[in-house]
Amino acid sequence: MIQGPKTQLNWPAAMSLDPDGGDLYVANDVGQSILVFKETDEGNVAPSRVIKGTKTHLSYPTGVFVDAKNKEVWAANFGNATATVYPLSANGNVAPLRIIRSAPEGYEGLRLGKVEAVAYDTKREEYLVPN
Repeated sequence: MIQGPKTQLNWPAAMSLDPDGGDLYVANDVGQSILVFKETDEGNVAPSRVIKGTKTHLSYPTGVFVDAKNKEVWAANFGNATATVYPLSANGNVAPLRIIRSAPEGYEGLRLGKVEAVAYDTKREEYLVPN
C-alpha cells in the first residue's frame, strides 16, 4: 500500500504497470499529473518521477496505460477530452509526443463524472479512450 502526504496522490484514478521496468504509473486526477512509483514501493514514499505542468497538456487525467511494446505511456484526460502520449522515461513538465483530441483545442470538460479508461485493442491495433 502506498499512502501519505509524500506520495502526492490526489484522487488517483487508474494505474498501469510497466512489466519490463517495474514502474507503476498512476493517473492522478485532481493532482493533474502522472505519478510514477516502483512496484516495490510501500508506505509514505515520494514518486520516483512526476509528469506535470503546462507543457504536458494533462487535465484531470483519469486513465493511464503503459504501451510496453512502443515504450510509451498514454493518459486519458477528462478535463480537455484528449489522450496524451509520453515516452516511458518522461519526467517533469514535458510536452507529449502526440495528442489525440475528441473535442476542439481549448475545450474544457465539465468534470461532472469520472471516466477511468484507456485500453489497447490488439485485434484492431487501436487505442480506445472514452470521452
